[in-house]
Amino acid sequence: MESILIRISIIIPTLERPKELLRILKELEVSKNDQVEIIVVDDSVVSQNEELAITYSDLIYIHRGEKLGVSSARNVGAEVAKGQYLIFFDDDDSFTDLWLGRFLNSIKEKPDLVFCNFLSINPSGKETIVFAKNEKWRAVIPGTWMVRKDIFFKIGGFDSRLKFAENTELFFRLNQLDLKICYIDQVNFIYKQSVDGGSKNMQNMLDSIALILQKHENYLTDHVKHLYHQNIGVIQMRFKKFKESRRNLALAIKYKPSKIGTYFRFGIACFPILAKKIYTQEISPK
Repeated sequence: MESILIRISIIIPTLERPKELLRILKELEVSKNDQVEIIVVDDSVVSQNEELAITYSDLIYIHRGEKLGVSSARNVGAEVAKGQYLIFFDDDDSFTDLWLGRFLNSIKEKPDLVFCNFLSINPSGKETIVFAKNEKWRAVIPGTWMVRKDIFFKIGGFDSRLKFAENTELFFRLNQLDLKICYIDQVNFIYKQSVDGGSKNMQNMLDSIALILQKHENYLTDHVKHLYHQNIGVIQMRFKKFKESRRNLALAIKYKPSKIGTYFRFGIACFPILAKKIYTQEISPK
């Protein structure tokens, strides 16, 4: 019997969200066919293998049992994937009825990388359509792009050290290759923005941005370096590290001296009493 060629591997990392995982698997099953496989990498303490095996006999389920990180989970899923192409997906994502079919159809063009338009919904409910072709830095949200597996491994996959901006950093490396890129010019995905507040998430952000700046010193533009140093400076103010904050805000000014707002933030960092009132460790949704 001739084996069926797997075109796409959908890789879903999950952590302690059994209901969300069951929901997304049920929705994917409707549009899935024999050319598509689904791989779940579960860092939850309790395995869902028995429950999932009853309904999804062809599901590839990897239970790791400890929180090892989303980047690591995606890499593990990619290592066992049989598909020519990889799509990374989160267990709280939503998509249109034609999402998977359109990605399958795009393979006819033999692309290296495929992007689709998507609907972005912010925490207040405001909706914005993001057109992939118009994005200078491209929209890199999982579920809005598909990459050839061999290219993913050529650049080394996700950097498992990152707990923030891991998708952006992956594309800093992809963007340095000469790739054939195709676009699905329809709204194909629904992205619901979340607000990451609190000291733990901010520490992840700070550590990851610092690593990206070090790793991509020769690639990043002055504009991106300005944004990253400014973000670090603001986070350090929230952590009451005012000397370090001023150092990074000064670097942000160096890379983009025309940005008046950065001078304003630097001034605030010079007055800790004022900074403590303006920049707290809790970020409220807008």
